[in-house]
Amino acid sequence: MNHSDNSPATDILSAPRRDLGISSEPFEITAELVAANLSFGGGQLPDEMMSAVERIWLDKDFTWPTTLAVTRVMLSVDPSPDSEPPQEVSSRVSILGTGWATDRPVSLKWNNAFGFPGASIALPDAQPDENGFFGVEVVMKTTPRRHSDFVWEHNNQLALVAQQMDEDGQIEHSAAERAIPPHVIWQWAR
Repeated sequence: MNHSDNSPATDILSAPRRDLGISSEPFEITAELVAANLSFGGGQLPDEMMSAVERIWLDKDFTWPTTLAVTRVMLSVDPSPDSEPPQEVSSRVSILGTGWATDRPVSLKWNNAFGFPGASIALPDAQPDENGFFGVEVVMKTTPRRHSDFVWEHNNQLALVAQQMDEDGQIEHSAAERAIPPHVIWQWAR
């Protein structure tokens, strides 16, 4: 395929898919999951500190910081012989949040989604539980994109952004997870 002209095939690969089939499913939050996603000096939390996390987990007066973390990214591929490229790729992204107000949803979106309107993709809201935690798996179809159109600089990678508004519509809580691999929304195509 020649990508130097403006043929219809080129336009298909550079245009975002209109229906990404975005859905979300909540998942259970546990002390072990939270501890596994805490960082300690740039690395994982040492095993010997797990008992401290468990004590904090049980302390209903402890206020967790507002955080957002991508805990897992999975890609699945299904054959689609009549398409170019000849497969359908879906991503499943597990998202963990702590320290959110319990009475309002948290809006989620992908930023740095270049090629989509406003370089952003709105995701389904997450609802924090009674402890201010949420866990959701976002599932979506990826959009074919030429390998030469991928942007690899750290500051231009996908960013997952979460915001929670107060009663007046002002941002009360916000957090972001940066440098998410672009394959979450784009399917590599030659």
